[in-house]
Amino acid sequence: MRRRVLSSALTAALAAAVLVAVAACASPGATGTTHDATPQPAPTATATADPFPRKPLTPRTRYVALGDSFAAGMGGGDETGKCRLSPNSYPSDFTRASGIDLVVNAACAGATTSDLLKHQLIALDDRVDLVTVSVGGNDLGVAAIAAECSAGKAVACRDGVSSALSLLNVLPQRLAAVYGSIHDAAPNARIVVTGYALIFDNSNPKSPDFGTATAINAATLGLNQTIQDVVSSQRSSGVPITYVGVDFAHHAIGSKSPWLNVGGIDAFHPTAVGYGQYSSALVRLLGRAQ
Repeated sequence: MRRRVLSSALTAALAAAVLVAVAACASPGATGTTHDATPQPAPTATATADPFPRKPLTPRTRYVALGDSFAAGMGGGDETGKCRLSPNSYPSDFTRASGIDLVVNAACAGATTSDLLKHQLIALDDRVDLVTVSVGGNDLGVAAIAAECSAGKAVACRDGVSSALSLLNVLPQRLAAVYGSIHDAAPNARIVVTGYALIFDNSNPKSPDFGTATAINAATLGLNQTIQDVVSSQRSSGVPITYVGVDFAHHAIGSKSPWLNVGGIDAFHPTAVGYGQYSSALVRLLGRAQ
């Protein structure tokens, strides 16, 4: 994919701004690490039960997938409908690998947290045993920002990054509303929240695109950290929820064998192989049907 390059001054400024702001915004409510010399009381002997059960999957496990284009499988090939559902999506691949029952993949390309709340919760009920959800990226416009920055649209790139960073302040409330509503609609289900793969391989600091790649990857890291923080908060309040990330190291855009599409309508979305990495992560977490 041919890309015009942002000026080195702009990319450096973007990278610095994103990295600093992400550090400040990615952990909502965090006050930083302090070292208190005051002796702390020993923890009580009774440990709080983990709300995320480790029960094995079975062929009768009822599974519903929710979320955005990453859950729909956009970029995986053979997509259908306006939601860009692919048979190579990670929900479909995980279902084949694990041997459980995918009731429906209700995910849709372009979905935000608001869209999920309005249109996807209808797929849930008290008979659902497992829910996966991938959402939040469209609230920040990460894919659109990546496209603009990669194409050298300096003003749009700068404005997009600034907007995404400001939205990191309100995203935790949106995600908490989503996770809480999923739990309310499917009270007997385990909830697994998936993160977003880093888009660019920026291992070479001499690359002319190093600044752009660093900025976009930093924004994605900030998004993932925000998601993890909200998941941890929900779990500590008793919701059976957990987070699973994916690692595209050495296979992001710019590498010799990327697991992401590098052009066209599916740009910056995983390929079928990339979605397979999500599926493998779910198998490692949940196992296979017994």
